[in-house]
Parts: sequence; structure tokens; C-alpha cells
Amino acid sequence: MAQPFISSTSNRNYPIESEHRSAGQRSLSAMTLLRMLFFLLTLLYVLGMIAFGAAWTFLGERQWWVAMLVNFTPFLLLPAFLMFPGALLIRAKRSALLLLPVMVAAALLYASYFVPRAAVTAEPAWSLKVIAFNVSSRHQPMHRIEAWLRTMDADVVVLAEIDRAPDRTLPRMSDLYPHSIGQDRRNGVAILSRYPLSDPQGWGEDEAGYPHYPRITVHVGDQPVTVIGTSLDAPTGVRGRVLLPDTRIRLVNSAWDMLWGYSDVTRSAEVAAIVDYVAASPNPVIVAGDMNLVEQSSDYWQLASVLRDSYRETSTGFGFSFPAWEAFGLPPGLPPTMRIDYIWHTPDLVALTASYGPYVGSDHLPALATIGGG
Repeated sequence: MAQPFISSTSNRNYPIESEHRSAGQRSLSAMTLLRMLFFLLTLLYVLGMIAFGAAWTFLGERQWWVAMLVNFTPFLLLPAFLMFPGALLIRAKRSALLLLPVMVAAALLYASYFVPRAAVTAEPAWSLKVIAFNVSSRHQPMHRIEAWLRTMDADVVVLAEIDRAPDRTLPRMSDLYPHSIGQDRRNGVAILSRYPLSDPQGWGEDEAGYPHYPRITVHVGDQPVTVIGTSLDAPTGVRGRVLLPDTRIRLVNSAWDMLWGYSDVTRSAEVAAIVDYVAASPNPVIVAGDMNLVEQSSDYWQLASVLRDSYRETSTGFGFSFPAWEAFGLPPGLPPTMRIDYIWHTPDLVALTASYGPYVGSDHLPALATIGGG
């Protein structure tokens, strides 16, 4: 009887096909596992954002940890935009759908920051070029600040965190700014002006110490303009929650104090006092300086009820001004992560331009604005 013919080629191909199928199954299993892990990570992130949003909505900033997290809202939303392309890349449809509401919320919060502003068409009768700068003089000798100011041709300069009054700190600036006033203390506020000054309030020490928002009237021709220089209370400081012995790294100390010692009670009281003063002022008012608050905070919106934010009025983008990382010894070019330095004005004035200047040695960037009236 004839024996059946068995192809040796077929026998050789069978193990190869089996190996291909096994490799494909392993690849499929690895991709499935990756999608599952990515989904779990996305779910945890989205649930965390929902919890934060609910706490912000229903608790407001009465809880210190909600008020602290509000400072970092843009960076809490940023992971959604980083994770979404990854979800599309690995075809994780459920993860992508979960991320979409977070991205929509971010767009609702920040899309207006990037809408072009209408230019001012009417020429004001007068204008002031204002600089507000937390010089943080412990970081940089004042001669560098002075050299930069001489290139800027400002009319009014509001300085925060100076070591002493301007006649002792910036005596060589009197040729540009013959009129000046300042608090004679460490971390004080000073104002330099090309125009005459009058009616000083809050420049001396009282029973509560030195105020963080002293005021002066600047006379621009026949027009009196009240300027409030600010260095509002920073909402950090150990309040007895978790104590940490100071390290030699100031950035670590500041981050720890913010994490476990956040309290904006004093700053909120200062903001309320400024709002009351502005509402009752017979003069146009400019409020300029380090305010230690971010745009999402309730204190910002309390100020916005009586004042206009010059940067938002004229410019686009986030406008972050703090921290200038180079002041902490980090490489140049790293962008700041918060906007806490402002130049505000009352509605009877108008901002013509506003921007932030370059790194000049401080851990803050200077705020610049040209404000007109009349």
C-alpha cells in the first residue's frame, strides 16, 4: 500500500506560524495592560480634579488647603493636555473621554487670556509710565536695579522689599526722581516720582507695625492721582500644623511653609482695606506692587470689583512674574509659574500698555504699565 505523502515544508512552517501568533498575543496583552494602567491613572487624576472643583465650588477658600491649591490651578489642569495625546496614541478611548471635561474646564477658565485686546483709540490728556518691582534686595545689590531703571524712563516707580528708605537705598536716583518716599525698615515699600508728592499715609510705623499698602498723591500737572504701593502679606508661614527645622535652601523652606502653613487671612484683610479706600477716594487711584495673590483667588476678584487689571486690559497670555528661578541659582530661561505682581487702576483711567520686564536680579519680574487719564 502506498504511504501518504507528508509535506516537510508544512511541518516546518507550523512552528513559525505558532510563534507569530504567540508574539502577537503577547503584544496584544501588553497593550491591553498599558491601556488599563493608563485608564486607572487617568481615572485617579480626573477624580482628584472633580474633588478639587467640588471643594472650590462649595467650600470656597475658607479651607486653607483649597486656597493653597487655587494658586496652582493652571498646573493642576496641565496634565490633562499632556495625557490626552498619549491616550490617542495608545488608542485608550475611555481615557481620552475622561480627560475631555477637564480640558473644557481649562478652556473656559483661560481661553480669554489669549483673546487679542482692542487698542485704545482716544489719546488721553496725560499719561504715567509706572513700574512696580519687588526688588528683593537681599538677592541683588541695588546698583543693578538702578542701572536697569535708568534705561526705562518711568514716571513713577513702586519698589517693594527694599532694605531702607530710598534716600538711603537709592540716593543716586534723585536726578531722575527728585520726589520720593519710603518706609524706613527692612522689606519696606518706596515710591520714586518725577512729579510732586503730597498727602502721605501709612509710611510710618503704628501700633500694628508698618502697613503693607502705604499711599501717596502724585500731582501730574493739575491732576492729583493717588498711588498705593503694595507688598501685601505673603500667605505662608508655619502656623503650627507641621514644623520643619529650617534648611539652608530657602526655596525648600518657602515651599514647606506654603504647604503646611498657608493662611491668607491677613492678606484678605489688607485687600478689603484697599477696596474700601479706593471706593471712597475722590482721586483716580493706581495700585501697584507685589500683591502675593493669583488671578484665580477670591482676593483678586474683590480687587477687580473696584479696579482694572492693566495687564489683562491690554495684554495676552498668563503673564507669570514669580519666581524668577535664576535668583535661586537655577539655569537662566526657566519661566515663572505665578502672576502675583500687578498694576491696577480705577475705571476713570485707562491702561495703554502693560507687560513684564526681564530678570534683573530679583526673584520677581518687574511689572510695567502706561496709564492715561483726562
